[in-house]
Amino acid sequence: MNYSFKKLKANGFTLIEVLIAMAIFGYAAVSLLGKMTHYQSAQVTSNQRTVGHWVAMNRVAETRLEKKWPNIGVIRGSAEMANHTWYWLQTVSKTTEKELRQIEVEVRLKENDEIAVTRFIAFVANKSIKK
Repeated sequence: MNYSFKKLKANGFTLIEVLIAMAIFGYAAVSLLGKMTHYQSAQVTSNQRTVGHWVAMNRVAETRLEKKWPNIGVIRGSAEMANHTWYWLQTVSKTTEKELRQIEVEVRLKENDEIAVTRFIAFVANKSIKK
């Protein structure tokens, strides 16, 4: 009996090749997941800043439309926009120009937040000046 053993040719990957491929895929998946989380967080922050800026601009517009010149001081309030209550803090202060006042509006997500989502600064002239 003459047995001839032929060398069997492997049809596939070795265990080490499979492990290396899985490690590379795992690293890429974790990296991609981290980037997606960062992107989503940046998108939420951007949306909050945009809507907060609109709230601040609306508050400045309301102040400019009032019949009287704004008094120097701080006013707090809230506004509804984009299905959320936004809390604003308006500070009116003197400027170097006698007939000009600075209006600074800070907008927060929660009333007791220390850091504002956005801050908007505008100026208003005294409308009662006789020309």
